[in-house]
Amino acid sequence: MTRQFRRGLPVVAMKQTTLKFIALSLSIIAALITFMNRSDARGARQQNSSVRATQVSPQEKIVEQVEKNIKVLTGMPQSQLYPAMRFMAASLGFQCGSCHVIRNGWIEASADDKPEKQTARQMIKMVIEMNKTYFQGNPTVSCYTCHRGQRSPQGAPVLPLPIPSPRSSNGASTAGSTISSTSMSGLPSADDVLNKYLVAVGGKAATERITSCVVKGSTTTAVGQVVTYEAEQSVPDKGHETFTVQNVAGRTCAGDSRCEYERVINGRQGWVKNGQGVQELVGEQLADQKLSFPLFQILRLKDQYSSFQVSGREKIDDRDVYVVSAVRLDNRFERLYFDVENGLLRRRISYMRTLIGMIPQQTDFDDYRDVDGLRLPFTITMAYADPGSLPITRKFAEIKLNVPIPESKFEKPR
Repeated sequence: MTRQFRRGLPVVAMKQTTLKFIALSLSIIAALITFMNRSDARGARQQNSSVRATQVSPQEKIVEQVEKNIKVLTGMPQSQLYPAMRFMAASLGFQCGSCHVIRNGWIEASADDKPEKQTARQMIKMVIEMNKTYFQGNPTVSCYTCHRGQRSPQGAPVLPLPIPSPRSSNGASTAGSTISSTSMSGLPSADDVLNKYLVAVGGKAATERITSCVVKGSTTTAVGQVVTYEAEQSVPDKGHETFTVQNVAGRTCAGDSRCEYERVINGRQGWVKNGQGVQELVGEQLADQKLSFPLFQILRLKDQYSSFQVSGREKIDDRDVYVVSAVRLDNRFERLYFDVENGLLRRRISYMRTLIGMIPQQTDFDDYRDVDGLRLPFTITMAYADPGSLPITRKFAEIKLNVPIPESKFEKPR
């Protein structure tokens, strides 16, 4: 058998060398982070208590009960599998076919033909063991820690080095925005920030009188199409939305079930209907889908969380914002960004805790307007850790409040 060589080094040997290099790099990173954590034990304890373990909901199966040939992600909720796959792909600049076999246009996820899949399993094991050994099982180290969107980690800096910029309160920046941190001194309490927000959107009485809303406008899709969008919501936890995507010719194909998209949330139940049929939403999927409805995002914000803490003051674009770290009632960790001047919510980042890392989902709110005594965002942009998807932007042409909505809207799609 002929072996492949690159610059005189066998490919197999190169892969082993790369794995050893990555393992050594992660060990050094882990040791540094551990040292820094010990220097601020109180802050670490607060973070660890905020990011609690994700539990499988009673009605949800674990991934090995649904998928075949699961080797290292055993015990993961089924709803986390595809977000985890997309997160790994984004971390390495990969696509599905980089590790999985594709035959006749279909992914054979259970096939082990490609050596990249075996390498991925080794890397996942290493990440899990690293977090277990150094971070009490918290998913602090992930694929993105070293890869940063590249196939192989970069072991040396590119010269000349840039001038260091101020870091945010959590040591990270947000893609697409200029963010800087300031001193923790002089920050308001979480109650002060949330109370100012409540006043900014219209006050407690105004928010509590809202029972439903209907929004109409446009939305972009994950591939950049702009289509007509309509949604209905009823408090506290019912939602329905529809839109029709375009066909390969770029034309709207209303009436064709392959092009029509429908999503329904009804309390602890939810469904998505698309060209592949009706899919039930459970666990993390259901929680994520709720975040796409505007009223779920912004009204009665305090009722959605068990704890709040102001963690810093930063900048998003040219606006100063207070950062509030919060834990939702389902134990999911979030960061909320409130405009310092007007008190309005600018950004909401929700983190899905998985075996391979904390997967972010970001929602930005803009173009606030007055609607019957409330200030509501008419532009909502959602970004995901998915290398194959563009940010989704919804622009509302109208928002009507307290409109009667038939209960049939919130039934399972047919």
